[in-house]
Amino acid sequence: MRDRVTSESARLRGSRTARRATANGRVRGALAGCAVAWAAAAAPAEARADTVESYVPTGCSTSVVIELSRQIAEEVDCMLPGQLVALDEGAGIVFTGSAVLPYMSSDARAALLDAAADGGEIQLNSAYRTVVQQYLLYRWFEDGRCGITAAAPPGSSNHESGRAIDVNNWPERRNVLEANGWEQTVPGDEVHFDFLDSPDIRGSDVQAFQRLWNRNHPDDLIDEDGEWGPMTEARMAQSPAEGFAVGALCGADDPSDDPGGGGGLDDPPGGGDNDDGPGVGDPGDLGGGCSTTGAGGAGAGAGGAAWLVLGALGLAARRRRRATAP
Repeated sequence: MRDRVTSESARLRGSRTARRATANGRVRGALAGCAVAWAAAAAPAEARADTVESYVPTGCSTSVVIELSRQIAEEVDCMLPGQLVALDEGAGIVFTGSAVLPYMSSDARAALLDAAADGGEIQLNSAYRTVVQQYLLYRWFEDGRCGITAAAPPGSSNHESGRAIDVNNWPERRNVLEANGWEQTVPGDEVHFDFLDSPDIRGSDVQAFQRLWNRNHPDDLIDEDGEWGPMTEARMAQSPAEGFAVGALCGADDPSDDPGGGGGLDDPPGGGDNDDGPGVGDPGDLGGGCSTTGAGGAGAGAGGAAWLVLGALGLAARRRRRATAP
């Protein structure tokens, strides 16, 4: 089982490396031939993009920010290699809706697959949840929308730890989940289980978002400290729901890993064991209430190419500033 987890993590990183090489090639070509033209096209593209904030009064499913959440998960994998791995449907795992983000702690994933092998199909309403998804859920809770009766503030949900799940068919699977290390840790929230043997990586998703924001906005930098605060919240509201033009970067390709930059994550920030409490889940995928359709992928058409070019120009400018800094 551990070999399967290691293989899955390697596949995730290999896929991301291939996508990054392709994106870098496109950026270099655009810079060589038409940077000015693409930059001129960028402003209207940004204006047309749906922001995260635009779904606060209209949405009820976090599927609208699934692509931005994927970028955050991939950035977490850059920061904590191998800790967060892909979780696919199959082998007894079923997703109940499009808002299930298919990532999880490697040890938790192994234990979940063991439980499915021992006891049959496990239906997941939610697994790993990023800070952007939690931001929407918390705002809907504050506004009394979508039937949400409790929600943890962004950065503090158990689901951001990478070791929590909500199980739709929990009455039939509780015993086998508990036998494989999963525990119901939130009183009154029977669908919720945590695998406490996995590290708690809460806060790494906040830092991943901060790194992504800075990478795409070199003239509007924020602290990359993994702490949820007013500056991070304001940038979250402005962020494109379909994802940034420049996504996850690892190692030498990442300006955040340059000397003097934001750096990696040695000890993930975060803390506290409070979860969303009963009644959260993801209302748009549990039936009833209001719902909305998902957003398209990031970087489509001229506007997406423009952002790739501008992102590359911003990275170059950031490196120059660091090279000349005292």
